[in-house]
Amino acid sequence: MLFLDSFLAVAEKVGLLFIFIAIGFICHRIRFLNKEANKCLADIVMYFVTPCVIVNAFSSTAYEREELLSILKNIGMVAVIAALFHAATIGAVYLLFRSKNEDRRRIMRFAAVFSNAGFIALPLAQALIDTPTSHEGALYAAVYLAVFNIVLWTWGLIDMGGDGQSMNLKKILLNPGIIGVVVGLFIFTTPLYITVGESAGIQLPTIVKDALSGMSALNLPLPMFMVGFYLGEANLKAAFTDASSFVCIAFRLVVFPLVALGALYLLGVRGNVLTVSVIGASAPVGATATIFSAKFNRDTDLSVRLVSLSTVLSLITMPLIVGLTQAIA
Repeated sequence: MLFLDSFLAVAEKVGLLFIFIAIGFICHRIRFLNKEANKCLADIVMYFVTPCVIVNAFSSTAYEREELLSILKNIGMVAVIAALFHAATIGAVYLLFRSKNEDRRRIMRFAAVFSNAGFIALPLAQALIDTPTSHEGALYAAVYLAVFNIVLWTWGLIDMGGDGQSMNLKKILLNPGIIGVVVGLFIFTTPLYITVGESAGIQLPTIVKDALSGMSALNLPLPMFMVGFYLGEANLKAAFTDASSFVCIAFRLVVFPLVALGALYLLGVRGNVLTVSVIGASAPVGATATIFSAKFNRDTDLSVRLVSLSTVLSLITMPLIVGLTQAIA
Protein backbone atom coordinates (compact mmCIF):
# COMPACT_ATOMS: atom_id res chain seq x y z
CA MET A 1 0.00 0.00 0.00
CA LEU A 2 1.35 3.42 -0.96
CA PHE A 3 2.20 5.74 1.93
CA LEU A 4 -0.22 8.45 0.73
CA ASP A 5 -3.08 5.95 0.56
CA SER A 6 -2.21 4.64 4.02
CA PHE A 7 -1.88 8.15 5.43
CA LEU A 8 -5.28 9.19 4.06
CA ALA A 9 -6.95 6.01 5.33
CA VAL A 10 -5.56 6.51 8.85
CA ALA A 11 -6.27 10.27 8.76
CA GLU A 12 -9.89 9.51 7.92
CA LYS A 13 -10.26 7.21 10.94
CA VAL A 14 -8.41 9.62 13.26
CA GLY A 15 -10.58 12.42 11.88
CA LEU A 16 -13.66 10.39 12.80
CA LEU A 17 -12.40 10.11 16.38
CA PHE A 18 -11.74 13.84 16.50
CA ILE A 19 -15.31 14.60 15.38
CA PHE A 20 -16.47 12.80 18.50
CA ILE A 21 -13.80 14.63 20.53
CA ALA A 22 -15.14 17.94 19.19
CA ILE A 23 -18.65 16.95 20.30
CA GLY A 24 -17.34 16.20 23.79
CA PHE A 25 -15.52 19.55 23.81
CA ILE A 26 -18.71 21.39 22.78
CA CYS A 27 -20.75 19.49 25.39
CA HIS A 28 -18.29 20.70 28.03
CA ARG A 29 -18.45 24.29 26.82
CA ILE A 30 -22.26 24.40 26.82
CA ARG A 31 -22.32 22.52 30.14
CA PHE A 32 -24.06 19.39 28.90
CA LEU A 33 -21.10 17.43 30.26
CA ASN A 34 -19.64 18.10 33.70
CA LYS A 35 -17.05 16.31 35.86
CA GLU A 36 -19.60 14.01 37.47
CA ALA A 37 -21.14 13.03 34.13
CA ASN A 38 -17.68 12.50 32.61
CA LYS A 39 -16.73 10.21 35.51
CA CYS A 40 -19.91 8.21 34.88
CA LEU A 41 -18.96 7.89 31.21
CA ALA A 42 -15.49 6.68 32.25
CA ASP A 43 -17.02 4.04 34.53
CA ILE A 44 -19.43 2.85 31.81
CA VAL A 45 -16.59 2.55 29.30
CA MET A 46 -14.17 0.89 31.72
CA TYR A 47 -16.53 -1.58 33.40
CA PHE A 48 -18.97 -2.41 30.59
CA VAL A 49 -17.98 -1.21 27.11
CA THR A 50 -14.30 -2.24 27.08
CA PRO A 51 -14.93 -5.83 28.34
CA CYS A 52 -17.74 -6.17 25.75
CA VAL A 53 -15.41 -4.98 22.96
CA ILE A 54 -12.82 -7.56 24.01
CA VAL A 55 -15.23 -10.50 24.38
CA ASN A 56 -16.94 -9.53 21.10
CA ALA A 57 -13.60 -9.50 19.28
CA PHE A 58 -12.75 -12.98 20.55
CA SER A 59 -16.20 -14.57 20.09
CA SER A 60 -17.78 -13.01 16.99
CA THR A 61 -15.78 -14.93 14.36
CA ALA A 62 -15.39 -18.71 14.07
CA TYR A 63 -11.97 -19.80 12.83
CA GLU A 64 -10.67 -23.08 11.51
CA ARG A 65 -8.18 -24.84 13.78
CA GLU A 66 -5.06 -23.81 11.82
CA GLU A 67 -6.17 -20.19 11.52
CA LEU A 68 -7.07 -20.11 15.21
CA LEU A 69 -3.61 -21.37 16.16
CA SER A 70 -2.05 -18.74 13.91
CA ILE A 71 -4.04 -15.97 15.62
CA LEU A 72 -3.08 -17.32 19.05
CA LYS A 73 0.55 -17.11 17.96
CA ASN A 74 -0.05 -13.47 16.94
CA ILE A 75 -1.72 -12.78 20.29
CA GLY A 76 1.39 -14.06 22.04
CA MET A 77 3.56 -11.84 19.83
CA VAL A 78 1.49 -8.75 20.66
CA ALA A 79 1.72 -9.53 24.40
CA VAL A 80 5.51 -9.92 24.23
CA ILE A 81 5.88 -6.77 22.10
CA ALA A 82 3.74 -4.74 24.54
CA ALA A 83 5.72 -6.00 27.54
CA LEU A 84 9.10 -5.29 25.94
CA PHE A 85 7.98 -1.86 24.68
CA HIS A 86 6.84 -0.78 28.14
CA ALA A 87 10.00 -2.17 29.76
CA ALA A 88 12.19 -0.28 27.26
CA THR A 89 10.32 3.02 27.67
CA ILE A 90 10.43 2.73 31.47
CA GLY A 91 14.20 2.35 31.27
CA ALA A 92 14.46 5.30 28.91
CA VAL A 93 12.37 7.73 30.98
CA TYR A 94 14.65 7.34 34.00
CA LEU A 95 17.47 8.65 31.83
CA LEU A 96 15.41 11.36 30.12
CA PHE A 97 13.46 13.04 32.91
CA ARG A 98 15.56 14.09 35.90
CA SER A 99 13.92 17.31 37.03
CA LYS A 100 14.64 18.30 40.64
CA ASN A 101 10.91 18.91 41.00
CA GLU A 102 9.60 15.49 42.09
CA ASP A 103 6.04 16.06 40.86
CA ARG A 104 7.21 17.16 37.43
CA ARG A 105 9.72 14.30 37.16
CA ARG A 106 7.22 11.59 38.05
CA ILE A 107 4.42 12.96 35.86
CA MET A 108 6.72 13.34 32.84
CA ARG A 109 7.93 9.75 33.24
CA PHE A 110 4.38 8.45 33.60
CA ALA A 111 3.09 10.45 30.61
CA ALA A 112 5.92 9.33 28.32
CA VAL A 113 5.33 5.65 29.12
CA PHE A 114 1.53 5.35 29.19
CA SER A 115 -0.42 6.08 26.03
CA ASN A 116 -4.19 6.30 25.72
CA ALA A 117 -4.28 2.59 24.86
CA GLY A 118 -7.87 2.08 25.98
CA PHE A 119 -9.69 5.19 24.82
CA ILE A 120 -7.84 5.99 21.56
CA ALA A 121 -5.64 3.05 20.46
CA LEU A 122 -8.36 0.40 20.87
CA PRO A 123 -11.09 2.38 19.03
CA LEU A 124 -8.64 3.30 16.25
CA ALA A 125 -7.56 -0.34 15.80
CA GLN A 126 -11.25 -1.26 15.62
CA ALA A 127 -12.02 1.41 13.04
CA LEU A 128 -8.91 0.82 10.92
CA ILE A 129 -8.60 -2.98 10.84
CA ASP A 130 -11.87 -4.66 11.83
CA THR A 131 -14.39 -5.80 9.23
CA PRO A 132 -17.85 -7.38 9.64
CA THR A 133 -16.21 -10.83 9.38
CA SER A 134 -12.96 -10.23 11.26
CA HIS A 135 -12.10 -8.41 14.48
CA GLU A 136 -8.33 -8.84 14.59
CA GLY A 137 -7.81 -5.13 15.27
CA ALA A 138 -9.84 -5.10 18.48
CA LEU A 139 -8.54 -8.56 19.41
CA TYR A 140 -4.84 -7.64 19.26
CA ALA A 141 -5.48 -4.20 20.75
CA ALA A 142 -7.27 -5.87 23.68
CA VAL A 143 -4.19 -8.00 24.39
CA TYR A 144 -1.96 -4.90 24.18
CA LEU A 145 -4.36 -3.17 26.60
CA ALA A 146 -4.18 -6.09 29.05
CA VAL A 147 -0.38 -5.84 29.23
CA PHE A 148 -0.69 -2.04 29.48
CA ASN A 149 -3.00 -2.41 32.49
CA ILE A 150 -0.62 -4.80 34.27
CA VAL A 151 2.25 -2.32 33.86
CA LEU A 152 -0.02 0.59 34.82
CA TRP A 153 -1.16 -0.99 38.09
CA THR A 154 2.34 -2.13 39.05
CA TRP A 155 5.15 0.19 37.95
CA GLY A 156 2.80 3.11 37.20
CA LEU A 157 1.25 3.00 40.64
CA ILE A 158 4.60 2.56 42.41
CA ASP A 159 6.41 5.31 40.49
CA MET A 160 3.62 7.89 40.72
CA GLY A 161 2.96 7.07 44.38
CA GLY A 162 6.63 7.03 45.34
CA ASP A 163 6.45 3.64 47.09
CA GLY A 164 5.09 0.13 46.62
CA GLN A 165 2.39 0.29 49.28
CA SER A 166 -0.30 1.40 46.80
CA MET A 167 0.06 -1.68 44.58
CA ASN A 168 -2.93 -3.96 44.83
CA LEU A 169 -2.80 -7.44 43.25
CA LYS A 170 -6.59 -7.67 43.42
CA LYS A 171 -6.94 -4.52 41.29
CA ILE A 172 -4.56 -5.96 38.72
CA LEU A 173 -6.31 -9.33 38.44
CA LEU A 174 -9.85 -7.94 38.58
CA ASN A 175 -9.23 -5.14 36.07
CA PRO A 176 -12.17 -5.19 33.58
CA GLY A 177 -9.84 -5.29 30.60
CA ILE A 178 -7.95 -8.31 31.93
CA ILE A 179 -11.20 -10.11 32.84
CA GLY A 180 -12.44 -9.45 29.30
CA VAL A 181 -9.28 -10.97 27.81
CA VAL A 182 -9.50 -14.06 30.05
CA VAL A 183 -13.18 -14.66 29.21
CA GLY A 184 -12.61 -13.89 25.53
CA LEU A 185 -9.59 -16.20 25.28
CA PHE A 186 -11.54 -19.01 26.95
CA ILE A 187 -14.36 -18.73 24.40
CA PHE A 188 -11.89 -18.23 21.54
CA THR A 189 -9.86 -21.35 22.31
CA THR A 190 -12.75 -23.75 23.08
CA PRO A 191 -12.79 -25.13 19.49
CA LEU A 192 -9.43 -26.72 20.34
CA TYR A 193 -10.85 -28.90 23.12
CA ILE A 194 -14.69 -28.67 23.26
CA THR A 195 -17.30 -29.94 20.81
CA VAL A 196 -20.96 -28.98 21.32
CA GLY A 197 -23.21 -31.02 19.05
CA GLU A 198 -21.88 -30.58 15.52
CA SER A 199 -20.10 -27.33 16.36
CA ALA A 200 -16.56 -27.00 17.64
CA GLY A 201 -16.27 -24.76 20.67
CA ILE A 202 -18.76 -22.66 22.62
CA GLN A 203 -21.13 -20.60 20.45
CA LEU A 204 -22.79 -17.66 22.20
CA PRO A 205 -26.55 -17.19 21.63
CA THR A 206 -27.47 -14.67 18.92
CA ILE A 207 -29.03 -12.29 21.44
CA VAL A 208 -25.79 -12.22 23.45
CA LYS A 209 -23.73 -11.61 20.29
CA ASP A 210 -26.04 -8.75 19.30
CA ALA A 211 -25.76 -7.23 22.77
CA LEU A 212 -21.94 -7.47 22.67
CA SER A 213 -21.89 -5.91 19.20
CA GLY A 214 -24.16 -3.05 20.28
CA MET A 215 -22.06 -2.31 23.35
CA SER A 216 -18.87 -2.50 21.27
CA ALA A 217 -20.19 0.22 18.96
CA LEU A 218 -20.17 2.60 21.95
CA ASN A 219 -16.39 2.31 22.16
CA LEU A 220 -15.96 4.86 19.36
CA PRO A 221 -18.03 7.83 20.62
CA LEU A 222 -18.03 7.56 24.43
CA PRO A 223 -14.25 7.57 25.11
CA MET A 224 -13.85 10.43 22.61
CA PHE A 225 -16.50 12.49 24.42
CA MET A 226 -14.40 12.06 27.55
CA VAL A 227 -11.22 13.19 25.76
CA GLY A 228 -13.13 16.23 24.46
CA PHE A 229 -14.19 17.04 28.01
CA TYR A 230 -10.55 16.99 29.17
CA LEU A 231 -9.61 19.30 26.30
CA GLY A 232 -12.33 21.70 27.43
CA GLU A 233 -10.89 21.65 30.95
CA ALA A 234 -7.30 22.27 29.83
CA ASN A 235 -5.39 25.53 29.55
CA LEU A 236 -4.07 24.95 26.03
CA LYS A 237 -2.28 28.32 25.95
CA ALA A 238 -0.18 27.33 28.96
CA ALA A 239 0.46 23.93 27.40
CA PHE A 240 1.82 25.45 24.20
CA THR A 241 4.25 27.66 26.14
CA ASP A 242 5.76 24.88 28.29
CA ALA A 243 8.93 23.73 26.48
CA SER A 244 9.54 20.69 28.67
CA SER A 245 6.03 19.44 27.91
CA PHE A 246 6.95 19.36 24.22
CA VAL A 247 10.00 17.20 25.00
CA CYS A 248 7.88 14.67 26.86
CA ILE A 249 5.21 14.68 24.14
CA ALA A 250 7.83 14.35 21.38
CA PHE A 251 9.04 11.10 22.92
CA ARG A 252 5.47 9.85 23.51
CA LEU A 253 4.17 10.67 20.01
CA VAL A 254 7.22 10.42 17.76
CA VAL A 255 10.46 9.00 19.16
CA PHE A 256 9.18 5.92 21.01
CA PRO A 257 6.74 4.89 18.23
CA LEU A 258 9.35 5.27 15.48
CA VAL A 259 11.94 3.31 17.46
CA ALA A 260 9.34 0.59 18.07
CA LEU A 261 8.38 0.55 14.37
CA GLY A 262 12.02 0.32 13.25
CA ALA A 263 12.89 -2.44 15.72
CA LEU A 264 9.80 -4.52 14.94
CA TYR A 265 10.28 -4.14 11.20
CA LEU A 266 13.91 -5.27 11.42
CA LEU A 267 12.77 -8.26 13.49
CA GLY A 268 10.40 -9.28 10.69
CA VAL A 269 7.08 -8.35 12.35
CA ARG A 270 4.45 -7.55 9.72
CA GLY A 271 0.72 -7.28 9.14
CA ASN A 272 -1.90 -6.45 11.77
CA VAL A 273 0.47 -7.35 14.63
CA LEU A 274 2.84 -4.58 13.53
CA THR A 275 0.02 -2.09 12.91
CA VAL A 276 -1.71 -2.63 16.25
CA SER A 277 1.58 -2.54 18.18
CA VAL A 278 2.50 0.80 16.60
CA ILE A 279 -1.00 2.20 17.17
CA GLY A 280 -0.65 1.38 20.87
CA ALA A 281 2.84 2.90 20.97
CA SER A 282 1.89 6.11 19.10
CA ALA A 283 -1.32 7.09 20.93
CA PRO A 284 -1.26 10.33 22.97
CA VAL A 285 -0.78 10.58 26.73
CA GLY A 286 -3.52 8.67 28.54
CA ALA A 287 -6.05 10.28 30.85
CA THR A 288 -4.66 7.97 33.54
CA ALA A 289 -1.86 10.53 33.96
CA THR A 290 -4.42 12.98 35.35
CA ILE A 291 -6.25 10.33 37.38
CA PHE A 292 -3.06 9.11 39.04
CA SER A 293 -1.65 12.60 39.58
CA ALA A 294 -4.86 13.59 41.38
CA LYS A 295 -4.81 10.39 43.46
CA PHE A 296 -1.27 11.06 44.69
CA ASN A 297 -1.56 14.87 44.95
CA ARG A 298 0.85 15.54 42.10
CA ASP A 299 0.72 18.50 39.67
CA THR A 300 -2.66 17.83 38.02
CA ASP A 301 -2.42 20.99 35.88
CA LEU A 302 0.73 19.64 34.25
CA SER A 303 -0.87 16.24 33.63
CA VAL A 304 -3.96 17.84 32.05
CA ARG A 305 -1.71 19.95 29.79
CA LEU A 306 0.23 16.86 28.68
CA VAL A 307 -2.95 14.90 27.97
CA SER A 308 -4.64 17.73 26.07
CA LEU A 309 -1.64 18.94 24.05
CA SER A 310 -0.56 15.43 23.05
CA THR A 311 -4.13 14.62 22.00
CA VAL A 312 -4.26 17.67 19.73
CA LEU A 313 -0.84 16.96 18.21
CA SER A 314 -1.67 13.28 17.68
CA LEU A 315 -4.11 14.38 14.98
CA ILE A 316 -0.96 15.02 12.92
CA THR A 317 1.48 12.42 14.23
CA MET A 318 -0.74 9.32 14.33
CA PRO A 319 -1.81 9.44 10.66
CA LEU A 320 1.84 9.90 9.64
CA ILE A 321 3.28 7.11 11.81
CA VAL A 322 0.42 4.62 11.51
CA GLY A 323 0.12 5.41 7.79
CA LEU A 324 3.82 4.64 7.36
CA THR A 325 3.33 1.42 9.33
CA GLN A 326 0.47 0.24 7.14
CA ALA A 327 2.41 1.12 4.01
CA ILE A 328 5.29 -1.22 4.99
CA ALA A 329 3.33 -3.82 6.97
